[in-house]
Amino acid sequence: MKSLFSLLALMVFMTACQSNAAQNSGTAKTIVAGEYQKLMAQQTSLVLIDVRTPEEFAEGHLANAVNINFNGSDFKQKIGALDKSKTTFVYCLSGGRSNSAMSQMSEMGFREVFNLQGGILQWKANNLPLAGAAANNTWKGITKADYEKLISGKTPVLVDFNAKWCGPCKQLKPILAEIENEYAGKLKVVAIDIDENKSLAEALYVRNIPLLIYHENGEPKINQEGFIEKADLIKLLHLH
Repeated sequence: MKSLFSLLALMVFMTACQSNAAQNSGTAKTIVAGEYQKLMAQQTSLVLIDVRTPEEFAEGHLANAVNINFNGSDFKQKIGALDKSKTTFVYCLSGGRSNSAMSQMSEMGFREVFNLQGGILQWKANNLPLAGAAANNTWKGITKADYEKLISGKTPVLVDFNAKWCGPCKQLKPILAEIENEYAGKLKVVAIDIDENKSLAEALYVRNIPLLIYHENGEPKINQEGFIEKADLIKLLHLH
């Protein structure tokens, strides 16, 4: 009898635990731009958060977005004050910071959080609308003519598209410096910050960083997205 009672008690306990787990588990998902836009349009009440810096936000953002800087010291405090029962959408420039934000929010008990895959870069690539300063056509940073001068000449040029907030870009920087030093005269490395040169990045369809573009005689020959080890990069570029 005691054994039967213990078994029943265990079943009740397990059922309660499963019920609580179901209540505490939420949706945390990264989705493509078209699905992201469609899902937002279906919501009667939502929260849209741009987790980039205020400077980035001022240069153009999704309509009705609220700016909460992921790298700000008060990020968790501001996020924690939001209504966790509402469907929440997050995005950044390329999807990295917003993915981290989504993970934190899921752990904090948000019911539904959706992250924009590829960030605002992919949003633009899909020709979806932006609000704010992005509506104007003022060119920002290096012109295409200046860029073409940088990549021209007899010496091959490796262009490194990066950003200060990009972790893999920081990892790649010393590798590129070593390669440029070791292959001096055979290769020139040019670093271009996409935040400081937004117009050029858009014109060249830079959608993911780090992005390496290898040029010979001014013509692009090899594209490499993401971090790559030194030995693999040397092999990819056929350096000897």
